[in-house]
Amino acid sequence: MKCCSSHQNGAGITQLAECQLPKLNVAGSTPVTRSILLIILALLLHSSINAAPLYTSPDFWLMASGYGLMNESDLHSPISERSLLLQLKNGNRKALVPLVHILVASGRIEYAEVWMEGRGIIIPVTRRDLGIALSWYGRFELHSVMTLDLPIPPDLEDDDYAYTLAAVLYMGWMHSSQDGCFHPDLLVGSSDLDIIAMQFFSSSYSWDSEWIGMTSLDSLFLEGARERDGL
Repeated sequence: MKCCSSHQNGAGITQLAECQLPKLNVAGSTPVTRSILLIILALLLHSSINAAPLYTSPDFWLMASGYGLMNESDLHSPISERSLLLQLKNGNRKALVPLVHILVASGRIEYAEVWMEGRGIIIPVTRRDLGIALSWYGRFELHSVMTLDLPIPPDLEDDDYAYTLAAVLYMGWMHSSQDGCFHPDLLVGSSDLDIIAMQFFSSSYSWDSEWIGMTSLDSLFLEGARERDGL
């Protein structure tokens, strides 16, 4: 099934500026050491961004960033985390330190590493982000599918894009897990991109990194659309 040439008329996923940075080399270290390293690097990063004196208390930076995440219950609050993610996607880099703090406190070290690597500039793509992007770039193929009574993965029942993401699954552009869940918050890697490469990306497509930023994903879609349109 080919993508329509009208894809090139669509807006990009994001207009955020993206830069390539070396990967944070913490492989092989213990979780505790890696957590401490991430917090220290986050504090240093916050200092360089705001040209402010470096304080050693994480609570200071949480307060300075405008978020009162001062106790363990707050650190594990999904509402606080969603708010920080939204702030970062809207360009507020001050939300990076509190987010890293939450991710480290909840044991999601690898996810914290990705955000540190991107320095709050490169926004990593989640499975939900990819599904929404596919619903745009593949909207002409998806149009008739949206009228079907498709099963909704259990972890998408309260999602505004539940039917859209279910249609993306139906098209085979993405896959659910063995338990039938979509896992919208997982980061997208090369295995996810390889599934759609032949249909959506250019013939020169190549991506080996463990994650991808929003701007890079947008470029892959646009390059594929231009090649199909002979531009």
